[in-house]
Amino acid sequence: MATLTFRNLNRLTDREIQILMREVDQKDLVVALKGAAAVFKTKVLGNMSKGVRAFITEEMEYLGPIRAEEIAEIQGRIVQQVEQLAEQGHIALPLGSKDKAKKSKVRPNKRFEQKKKKLAGDVQHRLDEMAYEQIDQMFRTLAEVARREGILALETYAEKMDDPFMRSAFRLAVDGTEPDLIMDILETWLQSLENEYKRKHQKVIEGIMSIQSGDNPRIVEHKLSVIY
Repeated sequence: MATLTFRNLNRLTDREIQILMREVDQKDLVVALKGAAAVFKTKVLGNMSKGVRAFITEEMEYLGPIRAEEIAEIQGRIVQQVEQLAEQGHIALPLGSKDKAKKSKVRPNKRFEQKKKKLAGDVQHRLDEMAYEQIDQMFRTLAEVARREGILALETYAEKMDDPFMRSAFRLAVDGTEPDLIMDILETWLQSLENEYKRKHQKVIEGIMSIQSGDNPRIVEHKLSVIY
């Protein structure tokens, strides 16, 4: 088998590039792409979410001159990551083989296309408008899309999501944010939502009891204003 080089990586499939991007440090990626061929640079940027692509492009523009030795070192490190992913079965070697290309090509059937069409409408509903079964089915289809077409394919659906919590969750995932960080951000947000939901219901309880007691409207307003 021929020695794998950074230049060979332009034969990675889109799915394999997306897998690799989850493993590569963003600082390393910026430097490596700075010294990469235009074709490979375009291919890699095309396999990023809009947000990450804008960030990487901006960082490359601001990056000053870099020694050729440093670029070569970082590109070599990325090649090693490709080899490790190949050992784990996530990337097929040799790169660009015809047999591999045939196996990696997925032909969605009509039923799957119908499910995607329905999904495009489902994601536009807010979570509080959906039944539990609808949410379960929506995520099942989203998982199928990610499995067949890669997680980047979910960006289209994330842009259509009306629910801010769900939209942010998917944008974080599509951007390749670390799972622990995604969990921390969403759990913090969820706690805030729970507190807000509880406060509003406390206001209802306090308000109805004040009305029942015949309190002055100004007193009622003051009681409610201190609940935060």
